[in-house]
Amino acid sequence: MSMQIPILKFGGRVLQGHQRFGPNESDVVRQCHELTTANEIYRLVEQKRNEARATRLREIAEDFILPLRAEGIVPAIVVSAFDWATDKLDQLSTYIAPKPVDREYARLLMSGELRANSSLAMMLEALGCRAYSLTGREAGIRTKGGAVGALIESVDEGYLRHLIGEGIVPVVAGFQGYYRDPETGRNEVSILGRGGSNLTAVALAHALGQPEATMYSDVDGIYDRPPAVYDDAQKIGEINGRELLQWPEFPQVIQKEAVEYALDYGIDIWIRSGFDPEATGTRIICSE
Repeated sequence: MSMQIPILKFGGRVLQGHQRFGPNESDVVRQCHELTTANEIYRLVEQKRNEARATRLREIAEDFILPLRAEGIVPAIVVSAFDWATDKLDQLSTYIAPKPVDREYARLLMSGELRANSSLAMMLEALGCRAYSLTGREAGIRTKGGAVGALIESVDEGYLRHLIGEGIVPVVAGFQGYYRDPETGRNEVSILGRGGSNLTAVALAHALGQPEATMYSDVDGIYDRPPAVYDDAQKIGEINGRELLQWPEFPQVIQKEAVEYALDYGIDIWIRSGFDPEATGTRIICSE
């Protein structure tokens, strides 16, 4: 029987928190009006954002990760980039080049997840929990399909198992891996499609012999229709993955490729709230 290794994935909005600049955002606006240069405003806004991020990372550690460690359980963590980070990096690339070289584009976009996973690992260490941040390549995620829009081919989970055996929480940067470039014969980094951190989590669950992966999101599950649009939208407690794939409008809370991968390998997916540890969420059944 496989060792229990909870696979927990935290989305970008969960990592960022509800208040981008902390609980007193109106006060930040007031302070900006008192400044005289754009550079001063930028420095203040960045300071407040970093303070808010640090507070939010502590909450995630204390609410979701440290309770498991107190029970002697070592989870494997997957993170997305902080909210909006990927969009900002993508926008930067468009200002530089209309059609950037895939290799450099992949390296630019993957930096968002690297900031997020190293920050969370740093917070865990500060709270007395041993943790290592890992790139997709360090986590053994091999892909196919080139540098951009890749799919996961296999996972060499040896290093992950080693860390977990030592009581170290691996914090894996989602959305990325590596592939062998046939032209150069070298290993190169690759990025998955949008929402690819979900695929990363499911692949790690399969590689580590786990029956499920939990995706912590800014919503508390899957609804029969968008709750932001329809007041009478109903949350679904459980749904078959194959049925979900037939929906005319696939829910944005989970990547379609992640569900397809989960169905291929029999990995159930939990969609749960990243702000309420007690909320049960929605279970996507893919193991039947």
